[in-house]
Amino acid sequence: MVFRILRPDSPSVWKIDAIRERFPKYRGIIDGIQPARYLIAKTLECEFNPNNSIEKLEELLKTKSEEFNELIKKDLGEIKYRKFTSNSYIHLAETLAKKYLESCIFCERQCEVNRLDGEKGFCFISKDSYVSSAFLHMGEESVLIPSGTIFFQGCNFGCVFCQNYDISQAWKGKRDIDEIAQKVDSKQLAEIAEKLVDKGAININYVGGDPIPNIHTIVGSLNYQKSNICQLWNSNFYLTEKGLSLIIDFMDFWLPDFKYGNNECAKIYSGVENYFDIISRNHKRVHDEGSGEICIRHLVMPNHIECCSKPILDYVAKELPKAVVNIMSQYHPQWKANKYPEINRRPTSQEMQQVKNYADKLGILYKPVS
Repeated sequence: MVFRILRPDSPSVWKIDAIRERFPKYRGIIDGIQPARYLIAKTLECEFNPNNSIEKLEELLKTKSEEFNELIKKDLGEIKYRKFTSNSYIHLAETLAKKYLESCIFCERQCEVNRLDGEKGFCFISKDSYVSSAFLHMGEESVLIPSGTIFFQGCNFGCVFCQNYDISQAWKGKRDIDEIAQKVDSKQLAEIAEKLVDKGAININYVGGDPIPNIHTIVGSLNYQKSNICQLWNSNFYLTEKGLSLIIDFMDFWLPDFKYGNNECAKIYSGVENYFDIISRNHKRVHDEGSGEICIRHLVMPNHIECCSKPILDYVAKELPKAVVNIMSQYHPQWKANKYPEINRRPTSQEMQQVKNYADKLGILYKPVS
């Protein structure tokens, strides 16, 4: 296993002790002294028959996850000299992910379409993955830039105010996806990631649209990636528990949305069921079982302080004490928001301050990343 320093200089935010305390392993990867989790997973031998049933593969995945989490507790020096294996934990996760494509349950819509046969669910993505763009993003949170951001076409949400509606939903049923995005397999995705590393990225940032429909391609790409770089999941986080199990051990950093503080608002504006229950469950799981290094993005919406912003912050303070929160003022009405008068405006400065004051009251860390 080879480490290298990707970016020796540091943004000033790293001078804040609270940030260093929350994200020590991510900082270690940037400095070239901590191995990315996917590199460790590539050393974990995993013998299995790809023709085994889903149930058997799921059982083995759980076993290997337990072994992985014991392995990462070991001394760094011992981990550093482990060798990659040709049949690793990552190969197992990729195999299982591809089997799920036969009746897709990556996200909680659980469309159960056979994507291998070309069927399409809500996300409108078949077995193939499509990248709409990939570049060094300088508009992310200060601890993340320059971020090697890979935007995937398609999304499992239907947000009426979506700012990326051109790649998430506007094209569905209207334009051929091959005309507007680049089809990639796992090896090609890895090549995109490595080129971003060469350009100076300090993380590989999977976003969209949303990365969830592309779990199989993303996990598969880890077999080909080589750099010691943070793997970052930037998502609406509406995964099933099985979907999350495929990536939870391989991601170093989590950048999830937390849009709504209840199920009702999510149903109205994004067309999804049981939002708060599912999202809070997934946040809790990566906090407790995953890397635990999380920056939650909360987009403050007009007229949604009491019903959404405050309940979200209450949950974070109680259940996700290691997380930081980006309290975002970037909301502006786009796509179909003009059909909903209550959100057809920007949040006011008073609304933004009200949310920040509430975060301060709860002791939530947000200022360095907001």
